[in-house]
Amino acid sequence: MISPDQELFDYVYDASKKFGYDTYDYLPMASENAKYPFVEIGNVQQINLPTKTALGARFTISIHIWGNARMRFEVSQMAERLCGLATHVLIGEHYRFVGRPDRTDKEILNDTSVDNTVLKHGILTLVFDLG
Repeated sequence: MISPDQELFDYVYDASKKFGYDTYDYLPMASENAKYPFVEIGNVQQINLPTKTALGARFTISIHIWGNARMRFEVSQMAERLCGLATHVLIGEHYRFVGRPDRTDKEILNDTSVDNTVLKHGILTLVFDLG
């Protein structure tokens, strides 16, 4: 049986692909020549939340959107669309995830971590409760 964190990861990854975005589960190496803009689905964190009758969980999933210096608009639009996933109930094959838009975080910044390059970097943190 698949774990809930893996099912959430797969759901978000597949949704990004269905939106038409080049999507990776890692940050591509420079030698791979990934075309901007692209999405990297990052870490998933599970925090168990015990209740009186069951064990629940809260999940955060990090999403990174990368574009070149002239792609701020595209990065922003992609971020907004992906943030929309946290406003719904996501029903997977084994689990149900309830989006927590009040806990969602979105940031777009200039990234100069590559020498002589300015990138637009969107960072999203989506939050879901196991429902």
